Amino acid sequence: MIERSILGSFDGNKIYKYTMENRNKTRVSCISYGAALTEIIVPDKFNNFSNILLSFDDLESYVNDKAMFLGAAIGPVAGRIANGSFKINGSNYKVFKNESNNTLHGGSHGFNTLLWHSKTIKAKKSDSIIFYRTITTKEDSFPGTRNIEIMYTLNDNNDLLIRFSGMSNEDTLFNPTVHSYFNLNNDISELLSGHFLRVNASHYAETDNDLLPTGFLKEVSKTLFDFRQAKNLEEILNKLKSELNINGLDHPFNIDDKNTVCLVNTNTGRRLDIESDRNGLIAYTLNAVNGIWKIHGQNAIPHMGIALEPQTLPDAINHANFGNIILPCNAKKDYNIKYHFSLI
Repeated sequence: MIERSILGSFDGNKIYKYTMENRNKTRVSCISYGAALTEIIVPDKFNNFSNILLSFDDLESYVNDKAMFLGAAIGPVAGRIANGSFKINGSNYKVFKNESNNTLHGGSHGFNTLLWHSKTIKAKKSDSIIFYRTITTKEDSFPGTRNIEIMYTLNDNNDLLIRFSGMSNEDTLFNPTVHSYFNLNNDISELLSGHFLRVNASHYAETDNDLLPTGFLKEVSKTLFDFRQAKNLEEILNKLKSELNINGLDHPFNIDDKNTVCLVNTNTGRRLDIESDRNGLIAYTLNAVNGIWKIHGQNAIPHMGIALEPQTLPDAINHANFGNIILPCNAKKDYNIKYHFSLI
């Protein structure tokens, strides 16, 4: 089942909200502004349904948010690009900077700031929402005129499948993701209590004071970043503060296989498994909130949720060992993420 409603407008154009529901009563909602995911409603072990995705209370917050990227599609390049500059086949490029001297999550005119065209596909055991548009260099400063498609598919197996597709008339960069924050409790005021995180990564990317990768991959063994066995997130956050004097996770993990991550909550029994075809994952525990934002009727505060962002390792274009994020001229590239919802 797919429902569509008009949520508001942006620059005189309608913003649509879509909701998919499967036979298990799992509901997923998304909007055409920023191609953002706004709700994922699943049951707990007592069959109480609630939204496990951090969501703003109003449309204006999605339009005005330039820091949290709540639920938004991220692109053309997720993560940071050092100095907003890179080379492709010997040619130098500079793109819009939006975080000091660097480019974060596609810059000031990334996917999250755009209004997308939309269409739906209804199948026997799944429903899909497709957001699509053409993006030019004039709009976001990245090379090429690009045709981008973002598809969200909810099936009866309780999978949410996310596919990013891109094609360009010039060599360009393409490393998209979705910036979903999760809280598996029924009440987000409980923050990340009861959450256990497992990440299949034996290495993480070292970063500097600006959170830019240095180019070195470090072993997670005997560090606070070893999530190969599930760890209590509250305990890890406390140790990060007391031992390393940092406010939480904001770290790139180098994934060992496609079974990227598992997040469970012992209070509600909810479980989220994430798979992707990428070599990296950013885990970010919403370490800072600037301004007053309403999320689920409450003022947003740090550690309300955790963002789990599959992507090719950040700043890969400037580190040869991090992966290839070049989208060649006239070649189509697809990237896939799968969320699976269940109970422990």
